[in-house]
Amino acid sequence: MSIKKPIQIINSDYDEYLGIQYAFTNVCNYKCGYCWPESYAGTSRWPDFDIICKNFDHLISVYKNNFNKKTIRFHILGGEPTLWPKLGEFAKFIYDKHGCRMTMSTNGSRTIRWWDEYAVYFNDIHVSVHHAQCDVEHIKKIMDVIYNKGTIMTAANVLMDPDHWDKCVRIVDELCAHPNPWVVKTKMLVEVEGDNRGSINNNYLPEHIEYMREKIKRFPPQEYIHKMKELGNIELDKTAAKIVMNDGSIEPHNTFDFFKNKINTFYGWECNIGVDRISVQANGRLQGSCGELDILGGNIFYIHDEDFTEKFTMDLIKPTKCTRIFCSCNAEIRLPKRKLNVPIE
Repeated sequence: MSIKKPIQIINSDYDEYLGIQYAFTNVCNYKCGYCWPESYAGTSRWPDFDIICKNFDHLISVYKNNFNKKTIRFHILGGEPTLWPKLGEFAKFIYDKHGCRMTMSTNGSRTIRWWDEYAVYFNDIHVSVHHAQCDVEHIKKIMDVIYNKGTIMTAANVLMDPDHWDKCVRIVDELCAHPNPWVVKTKMLVEVEGDNRGSINNNYLPEHIEYMREKIKRFPPQEYIHKMKELGNIELDKTAAKIVMNDGSIEPHNTFDFFKNKINTFYGWECNIGVDRISVQANGRLQGSCGELDILGGNIFYIHDEDFTEKFTMDLIKPTKCTRIFCSCNAEIRLPKRKLNVPIE
């Protein structure tokens, strides 16, 4: 009896949705051993504000006007994004011009005063909790500032280091015990170097994997969730993603299982990276978060280029043949994609 294998991922969420991830800097005040080394290399500082505003305005307009992308999720990360003095001004421009849902990943290390002033420019803030560097009491305080504004979806994401597992679990428990009921999640680590780059960290034990299966360890009250849904601040429902198997059957998509079972490899598949999602690196290059470089028909684009608006056109936006061994980005694992040269029922 042949073993069923996935040959396609379908996801109707992306029919009218575009994801943009912008890592505008690789300057960071942390140097976590499990993080991508290029994330804190310090070789790319701040972009030219006027140029990136003009170029992102053009890029978003191309997708909205030609590919029916009515909802734009614009996710900012780094490095550490809150170090950029113009971060709030940039987020406000993108939101005001295109109504994008502005989200950010941050280590939360800036002052309480900073968060009180600038958090309002975002719809959703993910605070990464790193066991070796973070001040847990400070994390609680900034989470309270964000949560108490009442208009921002926020979560504390604890990076679960298998080499310091018990300490990470204690941090999760301490955050969950805090009176203000913001979201607390666990986040799985992947290998960042070597042949297994992008696969699940090899040091996890089976009991670690089981603990992280339900990554959300604390939910906020239902009324809070309802309000965030009304504001459009909650990420799209991931249940729309489905897996088509080689026997024609369709099964639910579970990103966690892709990592656990090490089937997060789509080498040779045709993927909608570049069509439904774009990652912009610290050097300005448009590519996939997975590391896929050729996402626009062999053309290389940098968001910093002064002639970007003349060169970036709709005819370049097509599915891409994957050349990566592992897909390590949760969002990109859920992108529509199909195995080539396989008949689909």
